[in-house]
Amino acid sequence: MEIYETTDADFEKLTKFMELVDSEFYPPLSSRPGGIKGRISGTLLRGETNYLIAEVEGKVAGVIGYRKNWSGTQEAYISFIAVHPEYRRIGIARSLDTALMQKLSIDGISHVNITTWFTNPDVCKMYRQMGYHIFRILKNDRGAGVDTIYFKKAIEC
Repeated sequence: MEIYETTDADFEKLTKFMELVDSEFYPPLSSRPGGIKGRISGTLLRGETNYLIAEVEGKVAGVIGYRKNWSGTQEAYISFIAVHPEYRRIGIARSLDTALMQKLSIDGISHVNITTWFTNPDVCKMYRQMGYHIFRILKNDRGAGVDTIYFKKAIEC
């Protein structure tokens, strides 16, 4: 497996991957402001934001997107993480998270934040296994009965 930081040349690769996993998000990425292409354009190589891609034999196995200095702090926010259905449960998400923590540590970032929704228990479990803890829950944030859960972890130097 190879993990690397994206460049402008990865735009179509990111688009196809996000289209593949679009319906797994709530609300779907395509229905959010700017859609998938707007999300990528607003993140790809924009100074404080970018993506890491994990490839296996030339195929995108997973992607993690991030924003450094989130909300004016020495913290980062993971804006996107997904693993290709064919590569799940073999440690791709953990590998992406580890690679990102190493990069952010070098950049002086102290903590990382990530969110998901209450009705996504498998992802909540995965985040806990990767060392994140819940620090805030926004009730009905994504609709009636769909709470947003904020997780956080310290970056170990």
